[in-house]
Amino acid sequence: MFRTRCLIVFALTAVVPLFARSADPLPVLDVWLKAAPGEKGNVGEEKATVGKSGGISSITNISKPTITIYRPAKDTNTGAAVVIAPGGGYNNLAWEHEGTMVGEWLQSIGVTGVLVKYRVPRRPDSPKGEPPLGALQDAQRAISLTRANAKAWGIDPNRVGMLGFSAGGHLTAWAATNFDKRSYESLDDTDKLSCRPDFAVLIYPGGMVDKVDKEKLAPEIRVAKDTPPCFFALAYNDNGPLDGSLKMMSALKKAGVTAELHVYSGGGHGFGMRAGEKPHTTWPKRCEEWMRLEGFLTAAKADDGSPVAPGAKLEKLAGGFKFTEGPAPDAEGNVYFTDQPNDKILKWSTDGKLSTFMEPAGRSNGLAFDKNGTLWACADEKNELWKIDMKTKAKTVVVKDFGGKLLNGPNDIWVRDDGSLFFTDPFYKRGYWKRGPIEQDKQAVYFVSADGKLSRADGGDIKQPNGIIGTPDGKALYVADIGAGKTYQYDIEADGTLKNRKQFCAQGSDGMTIDDAGNVYFTLGKFVTIYDKTGKKVTAIDVPEGTTNVCFGGKDMKTLFVTAGTGFYSIQMKVKGAARQ
Repeated sequence: MFRTRCLIVFALTAVVPLFARSADPLPVLDVWLKAAPGEKGNVGEEKATVGKSGGISSITNISKPTITIYRPAKDTNTGAAVVIAPGGGYNNLAWEHEGTMVGEWLQSIGVTGVLVKYRVPRRPDSPKGEPPLGALQDAQRAISLTRANAKAWGIDPNRVGMLGFSAGGHLTAWAATNFDKRSYESLDDTDKLSCRPDFAVLIYPGGMVDKVDKEKLAPEIRVAKDTPPCFFALAYNDNGPLDGSLKMMSALKKAGVTAELHVYSGGGHGFGMRAGEKPHTTWPKRCEEWMRLEGFLTAAKADDGSPVAPGAKLEKLAGGFKFTEGPAPDAEGNVYFTDQPNDKILKWSTDGKLSTFMEPAGRSNGLAFDKNGTLWACADEKNELWKIDMKTKAKTVVVKDFGGKLLNGPNDIWVRDDGSLFFTDPFYKRGYWKRGPIEQDKQAVYFVSADGKLSRADGGDIKQPNGIIGTPDGKALYVADIGAGKTYQYDIEADGTLKNRKQFCAQGSDGMTIDDAGNVYFTLGKFVTIYDKTGKKVTAIDVPEGTTNVCFGGKDMKTLFVTAGTGFYSIQMKVKGAARQ
């Protein structure tokens, strides 16, 4: 067995009373208000088969999808939920050892299991060579339906995963990489809720490899940087799932998504939840450990500890930009941010008015204010670091190279109260550059002392630093290595030397900020993810566009501002910001 850290997605299937072992009837809900999208009911009457002598209990001819709910006891409820997808080759559903038994196991560890009875078999008129769209529709709806019932079921809508076996594993991967667009027209308020699983668990997933080019993942498995964390478990002697899982692991690694992979020497295909003494039967315990380590099994009520104000909703303040970045508040709480392709620095005032502060603006990216009210800008056009006088708008080039060579492209910046600062310098080739190839020998973090001396901070091995933020006392620094999908925490010596590096969390970030409770805010994918000062995930805020950066602002510094894609957003918080970026 080998083990690698990596992003995990969970897909779970709900159980129906036919094979349920619970003494009490389990709640069963219809997935769709009326008929399922595109459903013609042309597969015959639903049929359940109970296996004999250890055989598989299965269901087929499903045209009316349902979810069966396995709720844990109130005193053991962790607030997490998992949507369960049994396997069966998209022909039937292995209902017991990949379904009801999974729901019972999740229930036993304080997780709400949601067993989905999705449509099988493939319809006669479905496109050949493609996975059945109806199954994805049912899975996406089941995830949103789980979030819609979060309050009633005592779950955290930001800790809803999915777990699947074999074809259900493929369905889980499919759902985890295609949440950006629903596979059906939205029907009601439930469909306004995200259909992205917060984590994915793939147990011997099948059908993951392209049928024509065996060196590629299947075209519907679209791994990206906002793919959720994933957990894999399978046997070495299960060739198809092994090949597909390794290919997806590689794609996750390249995308900077965390994941964990367990490959057992034996076990074959289809072992599910069957008990035994061989190593492959221990996967549920390994999965539980992973969920706990990743913060999905926090033993608390769903909303406990969230810094978001009760009832607060994300609001779009402005749009129509090309690409927003770098928000930073001045002393009054006005927020400045950039529209990099349009070469502007914009201002959102505390009274809700938008104006242009500077144009052109050196294609500025990350911004930050120092204690004296000077605006610092990562001016990406010529790979420089500027400081800007707010009254005259006069700019001073503070850094233009290192060792006589052009910087890669200053990206994000944090300024300490003593006037010293740190900035990240990843390499993202820009279409507007007139320079040649990369000149620096690494992508690094830099330190500028209060008297203006530039040095390369020794942050250890970093693949591609991006977001950066420090604590208000100036004694700790967080650096997001977006290329490695990790964020590191350092102690800062008085002279700016970085010491005692440790991994803060298994997530990278484009931009970052911090609040007065020590929570650290990350932007990646269509979320602002919040971790407490110990590195435990607290919650995540859904954003309609890909997030790029974040800051606090407003007169009371209790409004969180988010730059994302072409828009500018805000949401009210219970806590105050503790940074000038």
